[in-house]
Amino acid sequence: MNQTKSAAVLVVDDHPMRTLGMVHIVERFPYVTAVAASTVSALYAAAVRLRPDIVLFGPVCLPDGEPATFTRLRQLTGGCRFITYDDSTHSRVNPPNVSAGLCAFLPSMATPEDFDRAFSAALAGFTYFPQDLAAELIHGRIQFPQLSPREQEVLNLLSGGLSNHRIARTLGIKETTVKMYVTQVLAKLNVESRLQACLKARGLEAAAA
Repeated sequence: MNQTKSAAVLVVDDHPMRTLGMVHIVERFPYVTAVAASTVSALYAAAVRLRPDIVLFGPVCLPDGEPATFTRLRQLTGGCRFITYDDSTHSRVNPPNVSAGLCAFLPSMATPEDFDRAFSAALAGFTYFPQDLAAELIHGRIQFPQLSPREQEVLNLLSGGLSNHRIARTLGIKETTVKMYVTQVLAKLNVESRLQACLKARGLEAAAA
């Protein structure tokens, strides 16, 4: 993606070779201005030093569990976002973690191009999940009577982690039409951002305030 804003990235993994591989991939991206690595035990101290925009987690156990670790990291850094890479897609991708800032999942076979797309999406305020995971995240969404059927459909896809482009492809409509629906959804739900709309769709209105 073009015009991606600059970012500092913290790679968190307890496996040295895997950490080196992740750092090597991330530091190739021109918009990444700083890269640091940390073990889980030194996670919070490293986050305070670097104040990363993105924290990239390997398949590790988080110090305070999930999503409490995400919440604390966002407090320490002023609002970083999280990407996870793992062999198991279901180990960390769930609505509470997405609400706490998890914005992308990358499988162990992901290419550098996949990492670039995930990072660019995260920095733009979007999410990047495989379609099957996005579909699972859609289940259990609240239905809002003030929304038209199409607006509800757009909200479901939006809260499932799809970008405007992917929503347009899924529904077979133009991306400009998706933007129009998103604007209408925000107005009808009385929220100011896509994130707040997603949280409200998951029944987390207090977090969206």
